[in-house]
Amino acid sequence: MADKYQLVVIGAGPGGYVAAIRAAQLGLKTAIVEKESLGGVCLNWGCIPSKALLYTTELKRTIEHAGRIGLKAENVTIDIDKLRKHKDDTVKRLTGGVKLLLEKAGVNIIMGEASFADPNKIEISDGTKKSYLESENFIIATGVSIASLPMLKIDGKTIIGAKEAIDLPSVPKRLGVIGAGPIGVEMATVYNTLGSEVTIIELLSDVLPMLDKEISKAAEKAYTKQGMTIYTGSQVTAADKKESGIELTVKTPKGEEKLSFDVVLVAVGMTPNTKSLNLDKAGVATDKKGFITTDKRMRTNVSNIYAIGDITGGILLAHKASHQGIVAAEDIAGSTIGADWKAVPYAVFTDPEIAGIGLTENEAEAEGKKVKIGKFPYRAVGKGIATLATDGFAKVISDAETDQILGIHIFGPHSGDIIFAGTALMEFDGTAEDLGHIMAIHPTLSEALMEAGLNVNKKAIHIIN
Repeated sequence: MADKYQLVVIGAGPGGYVAAIRAAQLGLKTAIVEKESLGGVCLNWGCIPSKALLYTTELKRTIEHAGRIGLKAENVTIDIDKLRKHKDDTVKRLTGGVKLLLEKAGVNIIMGEASFADPNKIEISDGTKKSYLESENFIIATGVSIASLPMLKIDGKTIIGAKEAIDLPSVPKRLGVIGAGPIGVEMATVYNTLGSEVTIIELLSDVLPMLDKEISKAAEKAYTKQGMTIYTGSQVTAADKKESGIELTVKTPKGEEKLSFDVVLVAVGMTPNTKSLNLDKAGVATDKKGFITTDKRMRTNVSNIYAIGDITGGILLAHKASHQGIVAAEDIAGSTIGADWKAVPYAVFTDPEIAGIGLTENEAEAEGKKVKIGKFPYRAVGKGIATLATDGFAKVISDAETDQILGIHIFGPHSGDIIFAGTALMEFDGTAEDLGHIMAIHPTLSEALMEAGLNVNKKAIHIIN
């Protein structure tokens, strides 16, 4: 006989576990099913462990650069074993915290792989036995997996994905990175700082091609300056495994090249984890790529089944998944809050850090909007000069007629923290003038964002408009 719930959440990543906790807070009898590890990709081999590695490598670069201002430290090295332990301890602490939060909220945790038997019942397999759960409602939060290329199947050794890259089994002398999205450039940054000769190969014309063009160009310049080799507009057409590593044939704008690596990291995108769910038995619709389609309240085409997080496609972000989980749980509990998802910030944790929200300049123009642009360089900010952060800048895009902010993009240290002010403004339909009137503490790097808001209407103080 199947256990019965008011809500069962499938997947315990940052979307799923947040949804389960909120549902339990609202009085729903709730269970969560996870086939692998509580915390999902983000806590176990994505956001959190990668930031533990990136923080350490950032410190190394900062110390080395600080020789310019009198801080002398020679032969700065990183103990890989201690770094790996720090990363693992961080993951263990946070995943343990998720388990405790779920238990204290009264959520029943069930380990196993779920698949639908019908719209109100799922089968759970733990590898040895099967059981069933019945529920009035379901939230699907199964996330995505790393995509591979036909000629570069991930084997975990010579050809790796992000999961293997995070584990730091060793530091290869020559690392090839296929794909210059956030995962690719972040892992390239880590291994470049650890001593690998890093080459990035990107099919499109820019690194971080989804970002504002000025940000992409600034990022490529920074990565090249740090010693990485970058091929944009280039495609891997063949791969040949050899005893010494792997040789790639790459079609570049200048012709075909043969590139040899010890390890190749494949970071070309993600595929939705829907195959094992038996969605057809529940009648849940997906798009052509397999992502589940939802409305703004995260409802699928089946009235009692919701989907949240990366499985719904769009921009793949942990914090977006968490907010979607809250919206779904509250809708199931009777709220009509919904969400318009107009203010979803992102960050890329390379050196320098990158963050943004809203439309890029190209996207705004493609939508036929007339825009005004405001920019402000970190080199005109007192703290930027004092802390050697002079390569950064903030960029604000607003509607030429209403002055409403359409997008904000920041290239520079702590941009992921600074963007929060822009997120709040965009959530409440703020204008560039509003941004310029928000008081930034002096001296901080956030002054660059305030002045960029002022520069939209040519009122910045510390640059010539």
